[in-house]
Formats: sequence, structure tokens, C-alpha cells
Amino acid sequence: MSLDSGLGIRDSKVRLAGAAVMLPCVVLAAMSTWWFVAGLAGQGLWPPDDVTLAEAVATRNNAEALRLIALGSDPNSPSRVRDGLLTNGYDVLVTPVEAAVGAARADSLRMLLAVGARIDERERLVLRCYERTRHDSSVREILDAGASGEPDCAHVRLPVDRKD
Repeated sequence: MSLDSGLGIRDSKVRLAGAAVMLPCVVLAAMSTWWFVAGLAGQGLWPPDDVTLAEAVATRNNAEALRLIALGSDPNSPSRVRDGLLTNGYDVLVTPVEAAVGAARADSLRMLLAVGARIDERERLVLRCYERTRHDSSVREILDAGASGEPDCAHVRLPVDRKD
């Protein structure tokens, strides 16, 4: 014989309902703990991309680019970008900044400049000429800041013209 809790509900039903509510919470807590521990070991639910810094920028993955920089990738060093991301038919070796311009990503360009990417005057000319083939006004504003007039691109070799 079960006891009445005074609310018209039998205690056994209250315990069963409590267990039904508690079980998903316990499972969720256990999974969260696993995810946290696995994430610390680099084995989280969503594995990191296997890309270079320039490729992360070319694929518009700023989060992966920042992760790679935090792990020691140099935002000024060229790295390989696979065929089909910036070019058709061949891989290219470009800097992350060149990848940002090629992918027409002003947000990526700003992020790279904020974390230490450098652009000298020769590189600025190359990037301005490269942007002219991509036509992105946001990228153009960043690259043209402080520059006067249109760049002379007649003898400029674009980053994607450097086949490996």
C-alpha cells in the first residue's frame, strides 16, 4: 500500500516522474563533461580543420584562422591553398592576406591586420592589383587607405599567377 503525499498524488508516481526528469539532465551533464575533457585534449565533437592558415582564410573560416594563429601560425608566412579555392587547375602558395584579398573577405583582412599581418608598399601594390580582379569595395577601402590614384598594374605579378 502506497502513501498519499497529501496532494492526491501517490509517492511512487512522484518518484517515477522525478526520475524521468532527472535522467536526461544526468545524461546531458555527463556528455558536457566528456565534451569539455575531450576538447582540452583536442578531440572535441567537431574536429579542427586540416588546413593551412591561408586556406582557412580562403575558405572564410576566421575561427579556424584565429585558432591556427593561437597555435603559432605566422600571419605573414605563405602557405599552400588547394586548387579550386582561389584558382582553378592548380594549387597556389600565398600569404593569408593574399588569400583574404583573393576570397574578397574584408573581415578576414581586418582580422589578419589586427593580429600582426604586415603589408609593405610593394605588397600593397600587388594586393591592390589583385583586388582589381576581384572587385570587392570593402577590401578596396582597406587597401587604398592612404594611397593616391589607381595602381599601375602593368608589370605586377599577381599571387595566383605563382604556380608551384
